[in-house]
Amino acid sequence: MIGGAPAEDPALTRDTQIEHLHPVLRGGIERLHRELATAGLPFQLFEGFRSPQRQAELYAQGRTRPGRRVTNARPWSSYHQYGAAGDFVLRIDGRWSWDDQGERAHWWTRLHELARGVGLDPISWEKPHLQLAGVSLDDLRAGRYPGAGDETWAENLAAAISGWNGPPPAPPLPGGLPERPALAEGAPEPSPAPAEGVREPGPAAARPGRPHRVSARAGLRLRGGAGTSFEVLSVLPLDSVVCVLATRGEWSLVDLEGDGVADGFCYGSFLVPC
Repeated sequence: MIGGAPAEDPALTRDTQIEHLHPVLRGGIERLHRELATAGLPFQLFEGFRSPQRQAELYAQGRTRPGRRVTNARPWSSYHQYGAAGDFVLRIDGRWSWDDQGERAHWWTRLHELARGVGLDPISWEKPHLQLAGVSLDDLRAGRYPGAGDETWAENLAAAISGWNGPPPAPPLPGGLPERPALAEGAPEPSPAPAEGVREPGPAAARPGRPHRVSARAGLRLRGGAGTSFEVLSVLPLDSVVCVLATRGEWSLVDLEGDGVADGFCYGSFLVPC
């Protein structure tokens, strides 16, 4: 169902989608996977991007929530929030394992050696954590992001920034995102929502939304809901024209056929009024 709520808040779930990571990290992880396979080491990516909401939940564990402490990083103080880190964990017989005793201690040492060879930095106090080399948290928090970012990384980071309203404040949006142009003078206001108990006109009476053009050079993902965790239904090519029916935060509900029927959600910054 378009726009339907997922069973679990996607902002709090573990994210393993490699496209949400910065392209430089993504390339390092792909090379690392090949090195691990050659070495016969059963490490896999356990978590990549981590939303600030999930970081807040993890930080609260052992402090204001039950459980043992698992991180000392508050939201926006972890490389994960910027798509600049990934956690690698042993995957043995279909189960995740953090075992670093006996023979397996050498496996973790070898993981770190291979990671350094592909441009990733391990940290001594958290063995699974591998992050982009030469990047500081101060730079990330100030919006000085690594170069060579692409649309998928920027779109995901921008959505996380726009969706955060807690302390500490979110960092600046990544560069390269197209800005919405100013409204034309005299642009009409949207009609007020119907009063409770009053039904809106059905599809036959629906009026198409305002046409917009896709401005993303590599195309724009049409998703099943307002967020990057929802399924990608298709990719709309550059200069495709869609009708925007409604907005939900930074996301736009669009109609592809001009018949007033919703087809999915697109990230609104890549839609320009025609």
